Amino acid sequence: MHIYRCEFQLMENLFFASREVNDFFQTEPVIGNYALAYALGLCHAGYHNSGDITYAEDLEQLNEAGIYITPGTLTGKICFTMVQFNALSDSYWYQMEQNAISVDRGSIFNQRLKARAANFPQFGRLKLLSIGNTGVFYVTSQETVRIPRYIRLGKFMSKTKISARKQHYRETQAEDTSYAHYLNPNDLPPETKIGMFDLLNIRPTPLIRHVQLSGDFYQLADDAKTQLPAGMQFYTDF
Repeated sequence: MHIYRCEFQLMENLFFASREVNDFFQTEPVIGNYALAYALGLCHAGYHNSGDITYAEDLEQLNEAGIYITPGTLTGKICFTMVQFNALSDSYWYQMEQNAISVDRGSIFNQRLKARAANFPQFGRLKLLSIGNTGVFYVTSQETVRIPRYIRLGKFMSKTKISARKQHYRETQAEDTSYAHYLNPNDLPPETKIGMFDLLNIRPTPLIRHVQLSGDFYQLADDAKTQLPAGMQFYTDF
């Protein structure tokens, strides 16, 4: 087993629609492990998508290869940037119809054309993770993997710098040990017992941190405080 500690730094503001409250779109201070799996190039989705969710098929490729990525936890002081956006028409005349902006497109047989509903926000505010935020995640693999130096994340494909270091470790068992970083609880092996934890309820799957765990671990020699749960793999039985 190979374990890599991956420290990252945001080179651009980062946006995920983690939570939507009316016209306010928030980015939670965490990077999901599904997003990291795609961004690192370790699994691939089809270029064209008809609306189907393909997590099961895509992530099963990593399970077969014995690769797993933990969620990215922000470290240090977390900073946010607030911006406003306005996608309304710049035409001389427009009006708001049912979930759509209608511009003056003329008429056919003296009847005005109806605007089609648009399933995207046309104005609002964004809460983004600011440039300079740092964090960490772990990659475990049966074989050696290449971790890219830079990746793109989020809705705006924001540039992120990665610094990966291979870790020395030993296998151990422990009871009620604390793990501070985010984990995907669905990906823990059935033998691992979960105690108290803090819950972050986001899509596509809730995450937990500051969790009390009992089971098998990888005791990292480079960071004596970190006991990484062993046997994690992507949950694909959606």
